[in-house]
Amino acid sequence: MSLVRSCLLAAILACLSPATVPTLAADAAPPILPRAAWAANRANTSLMKPQTPREIVIHHTGEKRRPQLTLQEKLQKLQKFSQSAGMVGAAPKPPWGDVPYHFYVDAAGRIAEGRSLDFAGDSNTKYDTANRIQIVVEGHFDQEPAPVQFKSLDRLVVWLAARYKIPALKILGHGDHVANTDCPGQSLKTYLPSLRAKVANAKTAR
Repeated sequence: MSLVRSCLLAAILACLSPATVPTLAADAAPPILPRAAWAANRANTSLMKPQTPREIVIHHTGEKRRPQLTLQEKLQKLQKFSQSAGMVGAAPKPPWGDVPYHFYVDAAGRIAEGRSLDFAGDSNTKYDTANRIQIVVEGHFDQEPAPVQFKSLDRLVVWLAARYKIPALKILGHGDHVANTDCPGQSLKTYLPSLRAKVANAKTAR
């Protein structure tokens, strides 16, 4: 991240006083559907790179929400696509070792465990995914996310930031790393300063 962008983000956080930002419990993990509960296939770790989380990257799926599918079905479909050779738009995609994201927030605000945090995610865009926690929110966010999705994203990011000692300024969108993507969509892009402020204002239990 450039020095200019870092300064701008710091200025935004400074303008959001603690009185205007909800205080969330940093040590309270949200409910997360584990891999075993959605019947995940074994990850092919030979195709994956080890990492130590130091940053959080927010994505959207870029497609309409699918409330008719269960969370289990969504993750199973994503994993099948991820572990097979295929196409993303006009670009070929090699098989990945597992789902590309570490967490998936669905249309109802439910959270599922994806790839192990011990391994970097995958991307069809050219940026270094190492040492970054990848979180995807279901939907195309040139439209507004559902309020329950915002709430779940808040709880998940605040908890992860506290657990891995990730500072608020290290919570970014996919588009902050890649110029030629609309991910995570305009609504999530404009929400990121509020999300960073909630991380900065989070409290741990005494």
